[in-house]
Amino acid sequence: MTDPVSRLVEAIDMKDAAGIRAVYAPEARFVGMTPNTFQRADGAEAVAAKVAEWFTTWEEDPSFAFLGTVRDGERAVVEFERTSTYEGNPWVSRQAHVMRVGPAGITDHRVYCCGPREGTAELAAVYAGSAS
Repeated sequence: MTDPVSRLVEAIDMKDAAGIRAVYAPEARFVGMTPNTFQRADGAEAVAAKVAEWFTTWEEDPSFAFLGTVRDGERAVVEFERTSTYEGNPWVSRQAHVMRVGPAGITDHRVYCCGPREGTAELAAVYAGSAS
């Protein structure tokens, strides 16, 4: 199996719900935290449904700037900035995804999200060194 974390990043970027589903182990667990919500899902089908809902259907024209991935054995952290349009205005959201990977795929997926806000991408530019 190719790396499930890399495959998840690719599936999110392509807004591919089937690709998202393919990376989770049967016993997968998901916890998502935003400023005003706490969400949980257990089992690969429920986890994949929640992740696909967030990353393939929400808002208009979402795009993702993946800022980096840190790996340490079975642990991975992926940071990214998501931009979209909502009701005609530019929106941005910044997230960190903390995952544990087992032999069958991603077993634990935690999302820490600042929540969507009106605005434009800035974090990706800072990481690229182009913003002051």
